[in-house]
Amino acid sequence: MGYCEIVVDACPRRDVRWTLECAQEMADAFGAKLAVASYAWPRSTITEALAGNALTAQQQYRDMVEALGVARSVFDDVFRGSAVPPDWYSEVTEPTAALFEHLFSADLLITSAVEGQDTVSPDVAHLAMRSGVPILRLGKNAETCRFPSALVAWKDSAQARRAVHDAMPILQRTERVTIVGVGHEVAIERLEMVANHLCRHGVTAEHLHIPHTHSGIGDDLLAEARRVDASLIIAGVYSRGSVRERVLGGVTRDLLHSPEISWFLAH
Repeated sequence: MGYCEIVVDACPRRDVRWTLECAQEMADAFGAKLAVASYAWPRSTITEALAGNALTAQQQYRDMVEALGVARSVFDDVFRGSAVPPDWYSEVTEPTAALFEHLFSADLLITSAVEGQDTVSPDVAHLAMRSGVPILRLGKNAETCRFPSALVAWKDSAQARRAVHDAMPILQRTERVTIVGVGHEVAIERLEMVANHLCRHGVTAEHLHIPHTHSGIGDDLLAEARRVDASLIIAGVYSRGSVRERVLGGVTRDLLHSPEISWFLAH
């Protein structure tokens, strides 16, 4: 089991090189085909600028083109000499909708928790919910894309089951995995079953049940991830209401607001 087609979010940000290098390493490990997508859109939209000042809109557009040019230069440098260079897609447009178009035949999207300085970042939770494609969001503290330790945030749900299944190729490259359940959302016997399931897939896994504190489940999971020195959290994406409403569950929201650690999410 592995990933055969990986899409990489190379929207302008200061860690584009690291994101591309990580994607290249994973593509080499799994023999995957890469497609690199870079889209830029200003935080204050061109439409809004047009309503006030046409010259400002033109400058914003030039800034976006320049930012995409920088991302393309990094892409060329990273993949110089590659026998089969990845496909490159680039345009001045809103990145979430543009990236979504690449996910219909993808096995994985690799992105980053780092925000663009002057550009809109794609909404990764929305992409996961709409496309069903798992997303690896590299944290600001990521030192390698071969994660030495991972934490699986488990509850008895289809989303958690999907996340574990989709993350299996990454988990099989991980030295140590901890299955964590919080409070009365899950029984310790279930955590043991999940750990045994991973062990049968060649993953070194242990399980742990922790109490629910007043801080909230998301904070409890993050605290446990720090305690066990996990460099990656695997979790399902949860929402309330329809996908169109995009009202995220509390745990999903908490993890999204914690950019230091890497996160593998699936819906």
